Amino acid sequence: MRVAAKSFLALVLSTAACTLAGAPPAISAADRARFPEHVETIDGEAIDLAAIAKTKTLVVVTVKATWCPVCRRQLERIQEKRTELERCGVSFVVLGPGPREELRKLRDETGSPDPFVEDRDLAIAGRLGLRLGEDQIEPAILILEPDLEIGWAQLGRSERFYGDGALQRKVDCWLSV
Repeated sequence: MRVAAKSFLALVLSTAACTLAGAPPAISAADRARFPEHVETIDGEAIDLAAIAKTKTLVVVTVKATWCPVCRRQLERIQEKRTELERCGVSFVVLGPGPREELRKLRDETGSPDPFVEDRDLAIAGRLGLRLGEDQIEPAILILEPDLEIGWAQLGRSERFYGDGALQRKVDCWLSV
């Protein structure tokens, strides 16, 4: 069996197992492309993600759409854990479809100090296999390796499953979920 076929089979089996357990599947680095080295925030600031990933645990949180209430709550939950996260060397970037003004509003309403990146035309989401449609990104939590490959990912989000617990276990740092 070829490597691609094995990876696909592993992803299908993981998805099936997680679906039965009521949780979205985690994906491996082999199933995803690299994240861009440089991005621009919604405020026009250039960020060197490679530099951050070499010194911190770089986590990308995707937002399905600016109107998504579950995504909003995910950002609030992360904000509630800010002290623990900073102590553990975790740094976040939020990736969402635009428009920028709506992403700014979401950032301000959730109190997030993290950089927000507008994924114009969903180019990044498409490259990573996270494009849901013309204007939506698959909700996910991604940990980027220093080379910006996705080292760990948790796909999906719902009112019953945010992925915080999975991230907590992966980072092995948070005091509570």
